[in-house]
This record gives sequence, structure tokens and C-alpha cells, in this order.
Amino acid sequence: MRAFARALRSAHLAASIGLALAAIETAGAQEPAGTITGVVVDSASRRLRGATIYIAGTGARQVSDANGVFTFERLRPGRYRLTATMIGASPVADSFLVRSADTTRARFTLHEVPFKPDTLPPKIARGTRPDTVPEEAETLDLIARVGRLPVLRAHPPEDGQRELRFWIGGGIAIPYTLVRLIIDGARVDGEVVRYLTQTIPDADADARWRAFMDSVPIWLQSTFACGDVMTDTLHFPQAQRGYQNELVAVCVSRYRHDPGWRGLLRELEAHQVWTLPDASELPSIGNIVSVDGGGVTVEAWNGRRYRSYGYGATDWIPAPEAKDAGEIHRVLNAFLRRNHEIAGPARR
Repeated sequence: MRAFARALRSAHLAASIGLALAAIETAGAQEPAGTITGVVVDSASRRLRGATIYIAGTGARQVSDANGVFTFERLRPGRYRLTATMIGASPVADSFLVRSADTTRARFTLHEVPFKPDTLPPKIARGTRPDTVPEEAETLDLIARVGRLPVLRAHPPEDGQRELRFWIGGGIAIPYTLVRLIIDGARVDGEVVRYLTQTIPDADADARWRAFMDSVPIWLQSTFACGDVMTDTLHFPQAQRGYQNELVAVCVSRYRHDPGWRGLLRELEAHQVWTLPDASELPSIGNIVSVDGGGVTVEAWNGRRYRSYGYGATDWIPAPEAKDAGEIHRVLNAFLRRNHEIAGPARR
């Protein structure tokens, strides 16, 4: 009987210890997570957009925003090693302790990789290509034809009229955008043209993709306040599959009132819009490709001569003209964002 009582007491003690351990484990599992938030700056303390921050051993990644800020949330308490990287800068790593239900502050200072611009000569002597043909001339001419626009290079305006065309593209965003400015004496007019070229899916493709392609005209009209959508179908021979069909769609956005063409021209002319050299004429760090829609090709007719130039990743061109090209792209994007809300039914 006594042996039974001792065994019973031992069983109760073991059960109590097990419950206590389970409670401790449960409390640990439910311990509130923490956060790491920080900022990435350059050597002059200017905040950097587009820096990538990794947490070692986790696969977690964030990209700093326009204010250089990044945040990792829902981190279990413990120590983490973070690395900040950016094209053209030396990577920086540091360790940070995350506490339960607390926010840890981080700061990374990235220094540009030193280089000498005089060791990076232009591919072409600056100023030797005043009448350049855009690399995308075939696409530009195609969009002009489908959209019933004159090819500016072949048929510039007459009677002293000037014109600027800004082809904004690159990356994966659709549709692409053409901004036209027509200057006739003191009068400044313009238009925003939306365009895309997309492969037409085969009969056995995903039905949703085919449905989207069929609805492209309605999508352009409803989303981008377009008028009539002009289309064409291209046929490309392929070795294995016969022909590949491609849809070309072009339309003009309509505005309820003047979106500010004169002000846009004034902003652009502050950045040498008529005279910038092509990126191929300037020094470059390397073959850096922009994949975020950051490219712009400019065609300009100043009343006497046609010229064109194009820029992609302007941050990595060690020449002052690249800053102007970057500002031209920024001004155009700001104009398009600002006027998206006033688009609507109106005459062209």
C-alpha cells in the first residue's frame, strides 16, 4: 500500500513537472516577435533608394524606399546579421539584437566604389552623332504607323514648328508611354500616347490570358482614359511553330482640361532637353540594365535638325549630363502621375 502511495506521488510530481515544462515552452513559442527598421545613407548622409538588405541565413530581403528606409517585421527574438548592398557601392554588414515586442534601429552607410572617369572613355566621341537614329527605331516607327503619327525622323514638322517626343519604357510595365510636345511659336500643345506590343496566345493557352488580350482595347479606354484604340496584328515566322502573332495597340489619353503642357516644357528645357548627348557618347561604369521602367528615349526637332538620345540607369553614368537625363525622366513621371486623375472624356 505504501509502495502504491509512493508511486502515485511520483506520478503526480512527474505530471506537474511536465505541465510546467509545457507551459514554459508554450510561453516561449508565444513570445511576441520583434522588428528591425533602419535607414540606408551614402557618405554624405543622403538617403539611398533601392539598396537591398539581406538577413543572413533566412532568405529575407527588403529594398530601401524613397526615404532610404527598410523594415523587417515578425522576427523571433535573437541576434541577426544584416548586409546592405547596392550597385556601385561596397557592401556593409552588421549584427543586431531583436528583443521581444521591441523595435531595433539600424543604420547603414554605403560608400561608392572608387573609380576614375578618365579611365572610362565614351564609346563615341561626344558631339559626333548629332542626328542619331534611336536604337528602338523599328519599334518607334511601328507605333507611329499604327497610331497614325508622322515618323518624326523622316517627316519633321514644317513652318518652323518644333516637336519633342519622349518614349518612356523598359522593365515589365505595360502599356508604354509616349509624351508628345508640339511647339508652334508661343503655343504649346501635347498629347499622351499609350501603346503596347504583346504576343497573341495560342488556342491552347490559359483562357484568362486570351480573355485579357481580347479585352485590351476596353482596358486601355477604362484605365488610361483613352479614345479610340488603333490596332494591328504582326506575323513573325518561327522555325518550330510556324508564325507567331503579335498585337500592337495604340491610343491617346484624353484630358478634361489642359494638363499643363507649357509648364512641362519649361521644366524640361531647364535640363538641356534639346541638346543632351546620347548615353553612348558618355562614359559608363558598365553594362547596367534598367529593369524598372527607368528608360527614356527622346526625339527632338528644333525647327532645323532632328536628333535623338536615350538613357537608362542614369545613376551609374559618371557625367553631368546624366543628372539632367535623370531629371527629365523624373519630371515626365511626375507629370503623368499628376495628370492621371484629371483624365476623362474630352476632345483630343
